Amino acid sequence: MNNIFKIKLNSVNNAALFVKKCGEFEEDIDYIHGRYVIDAKSIMGIMSTDLGESAKVEIHTDNIETITKFKEEISLWMEDK
Repeated sequence: MNNIFKIKLNSVNNAALFVKKCGEFEEDIDYIHGRYVIDAKSIMGIMSTDLGESAKVEIHTDNIETITKFKEEISLWMEDK
């Protein structure tokens, strides 16, 4: 199963909610914006990017149940549903 998803946050509120959702997972999660890879649990890191642009998010696990739950939690911001 794919563990990389394309998202767009669009606002500070969305960024804060996204970081909160990522914090609910034990796994490492990367927010990939252009050539930068940022810890998705870091609000300061996320805020240092252009929220109006698309980014990728990767959860580091092979557990299909965890990937599915993560995908459901971030579905609000996914571009390719």
